[in-house]
Amino acid sequence: MPASQPEGRLLKLRDLVEAMRKLGTAARLDPSQGGSVTDARGAALAILSSDGIFLSANRSAAALFGYASNELVGRRLLDMAPEHDRASLAAHLSADPAREFHSFTTRLAARNGRPTLLVLHRQLIAANRTPDQDQRADQGAQLTLFEEPLSPEPRLADGAHPSEAAARNRLKYLMIGQQRERQRLAADLHDGLGQALTLVKLMVEDARMRLRRGQAEDAAQKLDATVLQIRETIGEMRQICGELRPLALERLGLPAALSTLCRRFERSAEGLAVSFHCEVDDRDVPEHLKADIFRVAQEALNNIVKHAAATEIRLALRRIETGLLLTVQDNGTGYDTRPLSSEDIGSTGLGLTGMQHRVESQGGALSVQSSGTSGTLVSASWTL
Repeated sequence: MPASQPEGRLLKLRDLVEAMRKLGTAARLDPSQGGSVTDARGAALAILSSDGIFLSANRSAAALFGYASNELVGRRLLDMAPEHDRASLAAHLSADPAREFHSFTTRLAARNGRPTLLVLHRQLIAANRTPDQDQRADQGAQLTLFEEPLSPEPRLADGAHPSEAAARNRLKYLMIGQQRERQRLAADLHDGLGQALTLVKLMVEDARMRLRRGQAEDAAQKLDATVLQIRETIGEMRQICGELRPLALERLGLPAALSTLCRRFERSAEGLAVSFHCEVDDRDVPEHLKADIFRVAQEALNNIVKHAAATEIRLALRRIETGLLLTVQDNGTGYDTRPLSSEDIGSTGLGLTGMQHRVESQGGALSVQSSGTSGTLVSASWTL
């Protein structure tokens, strides 16, 4: 089922960018949350109707619940909540629809039926009303960020210095985050690679039995199908590894990995020229920022190729007075002011807001400047 826009609404990219900025600020200032686990894939983001129906979801949100993005569209949060949590969830969803930001904790079940405690941060998306829409409170779309909460702040032990307690808390949160990431990786390996390898094993055993019965042609066909399955499994393994950390970063370093990324996009699209300019050495980039910078560049290039109809892209990474600046500029059609199509909401829109969350969660800033005549400029800066 494709993503859909709320009735009477014309969402624009700048609507989502502004909603993400407000949501990020409000979520960080929320005193009720002591911290959260961030998935290696990035922020789990979705656009939901005011009554909790998925209108679109990015890959991280879909993976959190064990679905594909299009499988989440149309699902109701209430149907995903355990029976004893539905009344509380319904109360949160029916809160004042004109309320700009709302954050609450609930349990939602993934595809495997196992409920997970999640913090939902919901930000009202400002959008244009159609002329025939009345002036009642706007019950439109909500940009929603799903986070797994960490344990609440423990009390200070008698005689403990606040800085020592803070250090213990950070270590505790780190260990909790690592454990949950291990659990997610184990689930990916079990549900994906584990089942695929089991299927390969059964197919090989079937081919061996056919050979023993003298059915050589049938066995050959079964082995051909097995080879295809192995290729798919290898691709899935590479995808899991790439989501955890791009392999090019480990092998080449950030500048070379970005250069390789540009060449790959240039080869993938006919008539597209992608240039890369770098004034930064790999040693000058903090390790914790390398994957984020690579992902932001990758998502920006992907959006341009899919939606901008550009013939030229210029990617640059350089030092500025305050730290690092990544820019991606194209000569395609601007898109931040035009209404987003149903496909754009789930790809360009949530892709850009995911980039924005990734940058701003590290204390950086992301901006988008776009017009129909000069293309689009995406700028991401990090303070060092």
